[in-house]
Amino acid sequence: MSTDTPVHRHALVSALQAGCNLIDTSTNYTDGQSERLVGEVLSEQIRSSALSRDEVLVVSKVGYAQGQNLALAVRREVANQPFPQMVRYTDGLWHCIHPEWIGDQLTRSLGRLGLETLDVLLLHNPEYGLKHAQQHNDGPIETRREVFYQRIEAAFTHLESEVARGRIAAYGVSSNTVGAAPADPVATDLQRFIECARRAGGKDHHFRWLQLPINLLESRAVLEANTGPDGRWRPLDLAAREGITVMVNRPLNAIVGHGLIRLADPPAAGRARPASSQLRRRLDRLLPDHANASLSQKALWVLTSVPGIRTVLVGMRTPAYVTDSTAVLDWALLPNADAVLRGLEGAAG
Repeated sequence: MSTDTPVHRHALVSALQAGCNLIDTSTNYTDGQSERLVGEVLSEQIRSSALSRDEVLVVSKVGYAQGQNLALAVRREVANQPFPQMVRYTDGLWHCIHPEWIGDQLTRSLGRLGLETLDVLLLHNPEYGLKHAQQHNDGPIETRREVFYQRIEAAFTHLESEVARGRIAAYGVSSNTVGAAPADPVATDLQRFIECARRAGGKDHHFRWLQLPINLLESRAVLEANTGPDGRWRPLDLAAREGITVMVNRPLNAIVGHGLIRLADPPAAGRARPASSQLRRRLDRLLPDHANASLSQKALWVLTSVPGIRTVLVGMRTPAYVTDSTAVLDWALLPNADAVLRGLEGAAG
């Protein structure tokens, strides 16, 4: 979203008026313009008494150094005052979760949002540290993971201090690999995040949010067996046990192999392939009604019905997206959403 795109502003206002009460953004979305738009719209809505501040949860994320933030990091390098532990992933994408970077970025984020306190701050895809180490074959995998979680703990310790200062109310992690197979060298582990939070903040720590991708074709985090306290818990069950709220991203964009499949009706955006007729037929056989609903509505209906998923994040960049998505809010929950996801395994082709 951008401040100079009127349709984005209209869409955000429409979403708030339709009852959406959580806004997810990031320091790197449209180079900070997303946060500026959120701040402007919230200020306007609050001034007009259309809503009050406590009716909306604002979530932002920190980690990426792109655009203006990358230029800032480069200037610090040139001045021989680099941000510590900056991961130079590609020429146009650096990444950092060091406390100094988090503090700097949070200050800028609060300024753009016009807020004194951010409801939730997430570490944005911290697995870039693992990806970079893998690319450079930087020691044994267990050593890489130990270094990674040491940095997570340091980040969480800083975030606990930001809670104490009143600049954030809670924190968490947005990770694309938290539902990956344990053997994956870039997989992140919710249990280890929780252990880091306990060391950083004690039993009353403020690690309370997890964001991860789940959709009709990427549902490992939902389907993985729960083996109990002495084995691996699937992320959703572990999050529920620990009082961690789960947000789902990419509900309509599935990454299968090296390609992107759009789980919405055409026209598909960018280079994404439309969902296959096989997937559509199988999905319709598994759903009891709403046969005339859009594919995106069916996908959102399934995800919002999964036990343990609290929020499904949709990129509502146009009022039409808002209307399509919010229609699902009035539908009764599916009693067998997990079974629907299992029934769709192998239907990507």
